Amino acid sequence: GKNHEGSYLTDTIMLASLKPSENKAALVSIPRDLAVPMENMGWRKVNNINAFAETKESGSGGLAASQAISDVLNIPIDYYLRVDFEGFVNIINELGGIKVYVENTLNDYAYPVLGEEESYPYESRFEHLYVEKGWQEMDGELALKYARSRHAAGIEGSDFARGRRQQKILEAAKDKIISMRVLFKPRLITNIIDNLRDHVSTNLKIWEMAKLWNMVQDIKKENIATKVLDDSPGGLLAGSIVEDGAYILTPKSGDFTEVQYLIAN
Repeated sequence: GKNHEGSYLTDTIMLASLKPSENKAALVSIPRDLAVPMENMGWRKVNNINAFAETKESGSGGLAASQAISDVLNIPIDYYLRVDFEGFVNIINELGGIKVYVENTLNDYAYPVLGEEESYPYESRFEHLYVEKGWQEMDGELALKYARSRHAAGIEGSDFARGRRQQKILEAAKDKIISMRVLFKPRLITNIIDNLRDHVSTNLKIWEMAKLWNMVQDIKKENIATKVLDDSPGGLLAGSIVEDGAYILTPKSGDFTEVQYLIAN
C-alpha cells in the first residue's frame, strides 16, 4: 500500500489450502527473502514479484505473484487475495478488534513508523513496540504491528517468528467473525466490503468468498496445519549474502524438491 517505503513489495506471503471433505486446512508462510526464478530477470526475492508486475501494469501483481509461487512450489494456486496495510487495520477495527494469545513477550525497539519515512530524520523512523505475554486484546493498529515486527529481542526477532504470529492473527480473526455471527449483520458486512474495494485486490468473486467462508468456518484449530518455511536446523532453507550485499534464502538441497514435497503433503 501507499505512504511507506517499498509500497509494492509484498510484506507477507501465505499459502492456504483447504480440504473440505475432511474439514481440514493448511497455512504455509513463505518468507519474503526467499529467492525464486523470475522470467528474464534471473533469481530475485519473492517479495519483488508484485512490485515488478505493478510497475508494468497496475493491478497485475496479485496474479503474477500467485502464478510465480505456483510454478516454484509445483502446485496449482487458483485464487489470490492481496490486502494493503490500511485495509488490514480497517477490517480488524470493523470487527471490534481481536483477542490473541501472545506466546512470547514482544520487545522491539526498531519497529518502523508508517508514513512518509523518507522525509523523517532517521532516528524518528522507528518506535518501541512492547506486547506482553498472555491474552491481549488488539485493535487493527496493534494487530498490524504484532504481525509485522521482525526486530524484537530474543526468539521473536526473526521473519520466521513473524510468520507464526501472522498465522495466529488469521485464526483470531476467524474466531472473532464466528463469535460475532457476522453473517447475520448486514451493515457490518457492507462496511467490510466497502473497505475491501479500496484496499483489496482479488480474483475471488463475492459468491466465491461466501462459499469459501462456508468451507472454513467449522474447521477446528487442531485441524489447521501450520508451517513456516525457515532456516532452522530442521528447516528446508539456508540464508546467504549475495554480491550486492542482500540477504536471501534458498533451499538447502539446492533445488525446490524438498519444499515441493512438504507443500504437496
